[in-house]
Amino acid sequence: MLKIRIKLKEILKEKGITQKQLEELSGVAQARISKLSSDDRQEVNLLMLEKIAHALEIKDISVLMQFEETE
Repeated sequence: MLKIRIKLKEILKEKGITQKQLEELSGVAQARISKLSSDDRQEVNLLMLEKIAHALEIKDISVLMQFEETE
């Protein structure tokens, strides 16, 4: 089975940006960023992803998310 994995936690660490800073850059609430970063999230809001990608200057969606095999 495939699952979508959001790599936001890794990207923020790599760029040295906190969730709070991303909130300021993207206009997405820190609570929503935190939920998006967790593995137990059930759905993804595309507009929120667009805002985050724009704030982080991500042009390739595969940088932000990927399919992952689950058992």
